Amino acid sequence: MGAVLWVALGGSLGAVVRYETGQLIKMALPNISWPLATLSVNVLGSLGIGIVFILLERHNVHDAARLVLLVGFLGGFTTFSTFSLELLLMVERGEWGLSVSYVFVSLASCFVGVYFGAQLARGLS
Repeated sequence: MGAVLWVALGGSLGAVVRYETGQLIKMALPNISWPLATLSVNVLGSLGIGIVFILLERHNVHDAARLVLLVGFLGGFTTFSTFSLELLLMVERGEWGLSVSYVFVSLASCFVGVYFGAQLARGLS
């Protein structure tokens, strides 16, 4: 099976689990207007990628497992987990300036992207 199929397999499962997790949180806490479901998924995904990355690093695991779990499942569950892992690796390498700039540029540019994307879409309708 090619790499793309491994990623697709994990990604589809991760996306379904993300959706169901969000639904469970919304059902458990229906009166919360803050995006708790999204925050929870991002934190769980970040926790998960930290655990899986270290476990896969310690053991000789087939590349397909990495693709299914890290890129696919956790990527489909939340891309914030990938961002968090990349940030962790920069911090562990002592790249503090790069780390701070990565956080700032990522958050600011993604917000600018969503803002302008929404404005563009509103202008088209």
